[in-house]
Parts: sequence; structure tokens; C-alpha cells
Amino acid sequence: MISKHVLRLALLHSGVIVMMAATASMAGADYFHGLNAGAPVWGGNVLLTPQKAQQFAATGTQTIRVNFRLDSGATSWNSTQLAMYDQVITNAHNAGLEVLGLFSNETVAGGQGAWNNDPNNDGFNTYVSDYADTAELLVNRYGSNIKRWELWNEPNSWTNPNYASDPQNAGGTYILPRVYARMLSETYRALDSANLLGPQGATLMSGGLLAHDIGGSFSTAMDYMQQVYNQGDIWNAMQNDFGRRYPWDEFGYHFYISQGSLVTSASIANYFNAVRAGQASNNDPADVAVTEFGWQTVGSNTQQLQRDNMATSYDYLESQPYVTSTYWYQWIDEPGGNWGIVDGAGQPKLSYQEFAARNSSPPGSNVVFTTQHAATDAGLGYAYSNSDLIQGKIPTVLPGDLGWHPANPAATNPNDPNGLPAFTDGVGDIGSGVTGLLNDYPTAGAPAKLIRYDLGAPHDIDEIRIFTGNLGNDGRIYSTTAVWTSTDGVVFDFLGYFQSDISGSTNNAGTPGGPQGATLVRIVREDGSPLAEDATHIRFHLFAVSDLGGIMMDPFDGVNPFTGNNDGFVAPYVSPLVREIDVFGTLALLPGDFNGDGSVDAADYVVWRKNDGTSAAYAEWRANFGSSTVVGSAVNTSAAVPETSSIFLLLIAAGASMTRTNARMSRRS
Repeated sequence: MISKHVLRLALLHSGVIVMMAATASMAGADYFHGLNAGAPVWGGNVLLTPQKAQQFAATGTQTIRVNFRLDSGATSWNSTQLAMYDQVITNAHNAGLEVLGLFSNETVAGGQGAWNNDPNNDGFNTYVSDYADTAELLVNRYGSNIKRWELWNEPNSWTNPNYASDPQNAGGTYILPRVYARMLSETYRALDSANLLGPQGATLMSGGLLAHDIGGSFSTAMDYMQQVYNQGDIWNAMQNDFGRRYPWDEFGYHFYISQGSLVTSASIANYFNAVRAGQASNNDPADVAVTEFGWQTVGSNTQQLQRDNMATSYDYLESQPYVTSTYWYQWIDEPGGNWGIVDGAGQPKLSYQEFAARNSSPPGSNVVFTTQHAATDAGLGYAYSNSDLIQGKIPTVLPGDLGWHPANPAATNPNDPNGLPAFTDGVGDIGSGVTGLLNDYPTAGAPAKLIRYDLGAPHDIDEIRIFTGNLGNDGRIYSTTAVWTSTDGVVFDFLGYFQSDISGSTNNAGTPGGPQGATLVRIVREDGSPLAEDATHIRFHLFAVSDLGGIMMDPFDGVNPFTGNNDGFVAPYVSPLVREIDVFGTLALLPGDFNGDGSVDAADYVVWRKNDGTSAAYAEWRANFGSSTVVGSAVNTSAAVPETSSIFLLLIAAGASMTRTNARMSRRS
């Protein structure tokens, strides 16, 4: 089965291989079509491994929902629990995935009896206090990487029909509306007091309500939510203390409807119309995030039915401007239900293709790359650059990096000039013969080298070139690279997976250029638009590519999570010899930088006045006056600098004077 990440076009002509990297997220992040990742930890093991995170990213999604659960009977977030989640979040972000964190009933120890203990009928109890404190602990620890947090999961879900009269034995994840309202309020208060909220901090989402039509019933879940809205004392206090009535920024919602039959847009609309009506009647302005929805493949529920219902749902949800994001339930079939887009063996189902297609790039914006082989560097179509964006930069080595091959002169000294600078020195090799030689590594799926470059300022990246070469005949002219970019150095967007040659190719005398040749992989976007905009950082994962016989393989045993293919080979263990990495682009323009010099200053006002003159552009210039993207630029604070408002007045006066002068000259002509 061919995934969206298959290298769809391979034309071998005159020693030049042209390939299209049809990765679903090539055009940038798709934060709308998310995935429920499944249990991230279980039985003391981290299940959200680097390989699984890469499998998620291979679908083109850029966001997953992760449940923060106490594992193996733990009753607190001790060092063991935190260490596992440290790894979970690292694995997700190394794959370019944004995490929606879920604080569920598994986040804090205590059962339903503790949740719904409400002796004073005010919704407050010890569990609520512990929940708020735990949320503060976890947001404080992970808040730099996770910005969106969902509070509880399906608070209206019960299994005991007597849930209303016996809430402490309701079953499911049912929590009394007044207790839930208090939990939301207390969590907001705890995070606010710790300065963890705000524009640069966390945003909160109410727990996804369970809407369904089980047994033919029609439950939009808004009857439960109305009881939450009715907790006037709690919300009045929020209004008085914070100037907002409700603590959630997004309204969480789940729908499981038409199970076993084709769903229609009209039936979906019935649920969402009820949600919006309920919100409106209670002055709740929050947008809606659908954090679960899905269909099984079991019995007569075919893969085609699952795929078609997914497509119908996305068609509707994508048309609703108030729906901020969606998270399909879920990734893989499990013994408890076949809800996945891959089966229990990890093989893609029809819904996988639909999901990946929803994440695909707009027509013409696909990233494409060409591979050139030649006998020598001089035979390639491009030479090493000594003026690209990473020229001379020393990258940061990321956790998991395996270092240099022992033969590389930099193996014992990372600052050796034959080491990391060789990727960016514009030379390719300064005479050692093994400059850039990566460490061989036999374990499937692990990159030999993981590095990140800081570009120093926002840049639009237009092109990437990766040069590899070889002095022997063991296949090191091949290359396999995964690339990510970031606008803040924290969250990285997956750009693509680039393999110089098709798996199964042999590096021998018949290879264009021969076994001692040179190789160039050149990466661009087919419509000429930037590969990435406003990028401040770029990350490369460089993989092993072949065996000693020169057989080209992908770096994985079994299915390659980037491509969805299985090349039939075991993982290779010989890494490439990377000669040079060149990254080309331009300094991104700041809003108000009308002359493109990297600074918003008086010169831009003159350009605005002569060429634009609109109030919107003027406001943009004024808001950003004094900003700069020029690397190393600084204000001389020892000199007297007029107040910004004074500068504006001087410029406006100067502009008016120039306008009057021009008018007089015009009358004289």
C-alpha cells in the first residue's frame, strides 16, 4: 500500500535522479488534523518511542493528544513518572509534533468516590485541590513545549444509569457538574498564580464532552454542560477576579455517532448546532476543539465505511470556522477496539490514506528533490557554497547523537576543524579524507547524527543541498536525511525525508559516477515558494544508508515510518560521508520593514509614504519601529535616543513638510 510519503517519481536520466517527496506535511504544519496517540507509557515502559513519533509524523499530522497518566499504580508524579514523560515529550518534539496535553482521571490518584465527594455542595474537595496542584506541577515542567492543555476526559460519561443519584458509583469518567466547574476554576487559579498562563504560557480547554447516538438516543452532551454553566457562584467569582467568566479558551468535544452506518453532514451538524446554541445562550465565546471522534472496523463495519465517515466528518469540520482542531481516535487497532488508521500489525488501513491526504500540501507546493551522481565533485551541477545561511556555523548536537566515526579526526575532539565545521565550510573536505564520516550504527531506525543549526534570525529557506562523497567503494556516496525547521527553536515542523537513491540500488561500477563518485541531493519546492518561512532553526537527522556491499536500504527493519514502505531489507549499518550541507534563503522581512534592510526605522517611513500610504501599513510600521532581524545588530544605549513618540512626530512633521514642498513644486511645473 502506497502512502503519501512514497517517493512517487523516480526518473533516471543521464545520471540525474529526480524524485518527489510527497510527504503530507510538506507545505508546513497541519495542526487541524491531529491524532490520539494511544497510551504514551504503560507498565513502566515508554510506548511513545522515537519510531512511533516518526510514524505519526509520516502521516503529515503535526499534533497529537497525549494523556498524562500515573503508570503502574503510582500515586504521585515521582522522578520515575516524570522521567518517562520527559522522554515522551522529547520523542514527540524531535519528530516535529505539537502535543495537546490531557489531564484526565488518570493524572491524579483517587477514584470516582474521591472525585465526587461533595459534602458541602460547593464542588470543592481534596481531589479538586490535588488536581489543580498537579496541573501546576506538570505545566510548570512541560509548559515550554506544551501550550494547550485539556482538563478531564468526557466528564459526562457514565455506565451506571443511577449516576445522578449515586455519582460516586456512576462509572466511566462521570464527574458532578459542580465539582467539574470547581475543578476548572481552581486549576485556572493555580496556573494563574504561578504565572503559567497568558500569551506566552498555557491555554486551557474544557474536557471533551461525550456526544453519541448509542442505542438510537441523541445525546449532544449539552444537558450536562448546561449544568456546568449553571454554577453561577463559581463563574461570578471568575468574572470578578479575572475579568472573564469561564476558564477555558477552547471547548472540548467528542462525537461517536452513526456507528455501523454512513454518517451524513446533516447529522453531524445537529450536534454542533446544539453546541453553538448552548454556548451562545451562556455567553461562552470559546471556539471548539474536537479531541476525539472515530469509527471502528469490526464485523460489517468495513475499512471503506471508516474511511468514508472520516471524509464526511472532515468535510463538515473543515467548513466550520469555529472548529480549531480535530484529533482522530485513534492511531492503531487495540484489543479493546479497532479504531485505528493502522491495524494491529501496523499496516495502513484505507482511513490512513484519507487522513494523510487531508494533511497533504496544496497543489504545486510539494517539496521535490533531485539527486545527482558524478565521478567527481566537479561533475555535479552545483559547487560547495561559502556564503549560505549556515556557512561556518557550529551546530548543536541533539540527544541521541552517536558522534563521529572513530576514523573521523573530530571523533575525540568535537571542535576539530575536520569535524562539524566541515559541513559548513564551503570546502567539503580539508584534506583528512574522512571529514564528515558519520558513525556506523546497526540499530534500526536510529539516526547516526542529529544536529540543529541556529540561523540567528528569521529566514525564508528556499533551497537545501546535501553533498556526500566517498574515497572507497563501500556505498558512502548515498545519503538519507530527515529535515525539520522551526520558527522558535522549540517546536519543529517536519519538512521531509530525503533518500538519495531507491532502496535496493547497488553502488558499484555501474552507478552513475562509479563507487568513488560524488552525490548531491538538492531540495526545493516545486512552485518556487520557500521551503519554510520565518525559520530561525533547522534540524537534520542523518541516517545509515547501506551495507558494506554497497546495497542502498532505508534505515528501518520492516515498515519505514516516513514512507510507509517496507524495502524488504534489514537495517543498514554503514553511514554516509557527508561533505557539505548548504542552506539558501533570505532574511525574512519584519512587518514594517518596507525597504527590506532587516530593520524597521525612519527609512521605512519614507518608503511607506512614497509607495503605500495606507493607514494599515503605517500602523504596522509604527508597531514594529525599532525592531531588527539583523544578526548582531544592537542599539547604542550610551547615546541619547528620543522617545519613540517623539520620533513619530518628527517623521510625520518631516513627511508633511516634504508633501507641501512637492505640492509647491508641482504647481510651479
